[in-house]
Amino acid sequence: MFQTIKNTFTGIFSFLDATRQSPLSFKWTWVSFCGVVLASWLVFLWRDTWLFYTLFDNVFVYFPIYLVHEFSHRIGWMLSHSQTVSLWAGPAAEALLPAVLLWLCWRIPGGRWMSVGVWYYWAGCWYSTARYCADARAMTLRLTSSDMVSSAGPGTPGDWYYMLKSLGILEWDTALGTLFYFAAAVCLVLAFYSLWYYWEHLNDFMRQDLKPDPWRQAAVPPASAARITAQDYERDPFTGRSSGNPWDRLSGKK
Repeated sequence: MFQTIKNTFTGIFSFLDATRQSPLSFKWTWVSFCGVVLASWLVFLWRDTWLFYTLFDNVFVYFPIYLVHEFSHRIGWMLSHSQTVSLWAGPAAEALLPAVLLWLCWRIPGGRWMSVGVWYYWAGCWYSTARYCADARAMTLRLTSSDMVSSAGPGTPGDWYYMLKSLGILEWDTALGTLFYFAAAVCLVLAFYSLWYYWEHLNDFMRQDLKPDPWRQAAVPPASAARITAQDYERDPFTGRSSGNPWDRLSGKK
């Protein structure tokens, strides 16, 4: 029983972090872990200050989030012609697409540097999700349509209003928004901590990148099996019989 559970967790870990580059493989200590938690809590508390608000919400982060969100609404409608699927497609893609991008980065040798940017992008996604979720009942935010031209002023119900209302938990909007704000803070801290960790352990990661991939190595035949000899060039490609060196026959060599 214990071995089965251990093998299951090992398989999940290998699936999520095949190249051992994610925070799951970091050499954590109590100091570093508590430091990340404390930093995340401080960012969460100071999220509305000028510095962190600018980091969370700027054109470089907001525009990709906006495109993913609105195009996911349209794609959801085209694939299902269902208002419910279209409604949920935007927020779901906005929140979960970065998780898929992180997984892809961790499967690429050297992809850790790209994962730093994805962590930062995911922080912006959670921050945007938190703002609109917490505003579900208040409706104070201006909403922009997917046509990038029209917009609706305050007082217009947004996606999270209909989503939470359909689940019967509309009164939880601020509580869920707070949870999403904290998720944004954690992602932002992990982005900066990962950048520092990769730089601090650069030599270790470079040696790790140079190690042969065991799966790829097993698929490649031994060098001796792939060596081509002079006799191979003299064999008929169809029959496999040795026909000798044609130059020797022309030059009269025996």
